[in-house]
Parts: sequence; C-alpha cells; structure tokens
Amino acid sequence: RNWKVNVMKRIQLLDCTLREAPIEKLMWGDTFIKKIIRGLENAHVDYIEVGFLKNEEYVLGSTSFKRVEDIEPYLKNKKEGVTYVALVDYGRYDTSNLSPYDGKSIDAVRICFKHHEIDKVLDYAQEFRDKGYQVTIQHVDTMGFTDKEIINFIDKVNAFHPLAYAVVDTFGAMYTNDMLRLARIADAYLDKDIILGFHGHNNIMLADANAQKFIEEIGERRNVIVDTSLYGCGRSAGNAHTELMTQFLNTQYEKNYDINEILDLIDTVINAVREKTKWGYSIPYFISGMHNAHTFNVVQLLKRHNLKSKDLRGIIGMLDDTQKKAYDYDLLEKLYVEYFGKEVDDKAVVSELGDAWKDKTVLLLAPGRSLRDKKDEVNAFIEKNHPAVIAVNNIIEGFSFEYVFFSSALRYQNLQYHDYKKAGSPKIIITSNVTDSPSDENERVINYKSLIKHGWSNFDSSAILLMRLLIRCGVRTINVAGMDGLVGFGSDFYSDEMDNMLEDKARAELTSDNMSMMKDLLTAYPDLHINFVTDTVYNQINDGDK
Repeated sequence: RNWKVNVMKRIQLLDCTLREAPIEKLMWGDTFIKKIIRGLENAHVDYIEVGFLKNEEYVLGSTSFKRVEDIEPYLKNKKEGVTYVALVDYGRYDTSNLSPYDGKSIDAVRICFKHHEIDKVLDYAQEFRDKGYQVTIQHVDTMGFTDKEIINFIDKVNAFHPLAYAVVDTFGAMYTNDMLRLARIADAYLDKDIILGFHGHNNIMLADANAQKFIEEIGERRNVIVDTSLYGCGRSAGNAHTELMTQFLNTQYEKNYDINEILDLIDTVINAVREKTKWGYSIPYFISGMHNAHTFNVVQLLKRHNLKSKDLRGIIGMLDDTQKKAYDYDLLEKLYVEYFGKEVDDKAVVSELGDAWKDKTVLLLAPGRSLRDKKDEVNAFIEKNHPAVIAVNNIIEGFSFEYVFFSSALRYQNLQYHDYKKAGSPKIIITSNVTDSPSDENERVINYKSLIKHGWSNFDSSAILLMRLLIRCGVRTINVAGMDGLVGFGSDFYSDEMDNMLEDKARAELTSDNMSMMKDLLTAYPDLHINFVTDTVYNQINDGDK
C-alpha cells in the first residue's frame, strides 16, 4: 500500500473522448464540447485531448481544428494542473497554420506516425517545438515495428527529448504479454524523465486490463500516462474507459478523480451521442484485432457482403501484414471473389432452367415494403400471367414460389426456419460462393463468377445476380416486384427481419449501383425488358434511350 501511495503522482490520465469519437467529421456540437472539457476539468483529469489539428477549415461544433485560435474559445478558463493537447497525424497538418504558443490554447501536440514515416517524424515534431509547444511522440501500431526498430527510434527520441513517448495498440491486438514486452522495451531504453504512455483499443476486450497492468508494472518505476475515453468512446471497438480507470486509480492508488463528474458526462453527453453512433466490442472488431488489421477492412467487407464471421476471418487472413494495416477496398473485393470463387460446372443447370423458363413469364420477388403494401396487385399479376415466381434471398410469407435464389450464405441458413410446403415447395438455386455442391435433389448450384461483373461497389447485389442468371438462361423479359430501392419511400422491407441494417449512406450507394447495373444490362442486351410490377425508384431505368 505504501508503494501505491508513493507512486500515485507518477500516474496520470489522458482523456481522448473529443478526438476518438466515431462521429462524422467530429461534429460534437459547441455545447457538448464545452461541457466535456469543463466536466473533465472538474473531474481532475490530468490531460484533456481536445481534438485534431488538420488542414481543413474549421467548422463550429467540430473537434477537428485548423488553428489553435479555433480551440481558444473552449479554453477561456484553463485549469491549473491540466495539460490541454491536440493530436496530429504526421504530414496531415501544415505548421504554417500554427501560431506560436501563448498559453491561451493547447499546451502540447501529440504526433503519431506510421512505419514508413519513422525517419521523418522527429524533424516534423521539431516544427511544433520551435513554436513553443510541448510534443509527445507515438507510433501508429507499435506492434508493427520490430524490437530493433523501436530501440533505435527510442535512441533518437531520447536525443529529441519530448514530453512523452507512447506504446500504442492501434488495432486492439495486444494481449497482456505483448503490451508488457513492448512497454518493458520502452521503459528500459527511454530516458527516465520522459513520460511513457499507453493507448489501447478494445477489439479483444483487453484495453482496460492492459492499461491497468501497464500502470501496475511500469508506474512503479517511472511517470506514465494512460489514454482513456468516456464510456470507452472511440472508433470501432473503442478504448479503455475513463470511468473504469478513474475508479481503479482512486481505489488502488488513492487518486482523487471525481467519478460523479465523469458519470454526469456519460449521462448527459455520451448517452446522447450513442443514439447517433455506436462503438464497442463486436465479433468483426475481434477479428480485426485477431489479425492486427485495420478495422476499416472488416467494416468494408461487412458493408458490402452478408458474411459469416468465419468467412470474414478467412478473407482478412489472406491479407499480408502490410495490407492488413491499409484499406485497399479493390483488393478486398478481389480476395472476396477469390475466397468464394469456387468454380462449378453449371451448364446442365443453366440448360434445365432455360428450358423451364423458355415459354413462361418470369416474376422476380424482392423483399421490399411494396410487396406488402401492394400485395393484391402482385397477386393479381400472378393470377393473370401464371409466372414462374422466383424469390430473392428470402422466403416471403404469403407467397408461393417455384424457385428461391440465394447468393447470401446467411440468408441461405435461414431456410431451416421456414415451411417449404407453405411456400410452394420451391426449388433452391444457390450461387457457388454459398456452396459448391447441392445438399439434396431440390437444390441447383450456379457458378458465382459467371454472374458477377466488376465496376461497382455492390457488384454482387443479389437481385442483379439473379437478373444475370435469367439472361444466361435466355429470359429477355424480367418482371420485378418488391425491388423498391433503399431510399425514400422504399426504405422499409416486407418484414423487419429481412432488413439488412445498412446505414443510410450505404443504402443510397446500393440503390445507385443497382440502378447503374440494370442500365448496363439494358445496354448490353438491347432485347431485354425489365418491367416493374410495384412502385420503385428504379422505374427511371426505362426512361428515355437505353
């Protein structure tokens, strides 16, 4: 206990909520920014990170600032003993925008850098120091550097002598032994009067545990800073939690952080933010942490594809160490096709389907809300035309089908929960990215690669894949119901359980891509007709010339 009391002054917290939040353009709003800064001051937090310094012009209410003067209105009553900082990504901020330090705005700049920038970052940091600011240095993804690279860099850091140097778990991949190994290296080689920091992410649910262990071991020997955020607020899986860490330090090291102030901020600010955005542990973020990969990779794949977790893991595992840290979306799509691109000989199936549809009207049923609202009209079309009815990725209650087309493994799995006979005992058509062999005589497998065409983000939209299959089978008039477009009036589904839960931006992109891909089909096949039975935003594909 005496040791813990003696070292309590060595241990400090930096709250990075205002910079880490997964809010578009960091638009907190003027009042929330003021409230967070004041609340953290009242809670006696040692360092407050107020946001980014970036080259873009400042917009009121954001915590992405171009000039320190933009920050000054929030720091009119700076509290003695608190250090106010902003983060800079190496090379993304022109120091010509930076006024000399005068004590009215931030006190320090935290500079982070990537592997290829290691030989340049200290010269860049000197530009900030020359203007009177304290400087801290930290890697992006400390695990991505070899021990030798870290040791050699720390030797240069010692010569530069910043306020602090930090070990950073950018992709939330560090187990405790990883963190301790890197922290011990830094502790051994870093000058003792330079503060050693730790910044963790919560992909594998160890950000708080690693931060506590860092304090327990490294805080025994030197001054340390640990980064946290309110409620773990941060992009993707989030960070260590300010409320948890302050409670830990108060009880274990007799610190005096005011937890009521912190809880009040969570109640009045963070809970409101959580209504607009989200963060925290999830299986996809666990997978990115497992591979020490940028979370943008898993987010992109999930935005584009309805993947099983094991398949997401398989695709991320195909990236090399450099690719995992980047986010090359074209490469991800190439690997997706490669991963699922099981070649099958589907000539017999295409011939069979072509014969079945040759002399029949074909109706494609997608799960849009219009299928529910215009059910009588759809049934009237079916009664009049006696079409071959083909559902897209779902068995839709209230309709009978001859076929159900699946290009999504997750949707295909849901078959087990439906009554086949009630749905008309349909035959099942499956693309080979779902399976390369039928499970029974009722299933037909189609070569996935034969249905895709690159050039769009959503190149494997299920409805478009089905249209391409129909075209392969000789169908030239495709009737469609329930394909509303995921914007405006058609933003709902036939039932909530069919909703793919895409964000509005992704819905709009999918709708735009579907529109473009259908126009491409009409251009490629002049004798093709796409007729919409229900109201849809896609009607405009038939306006004017093809």
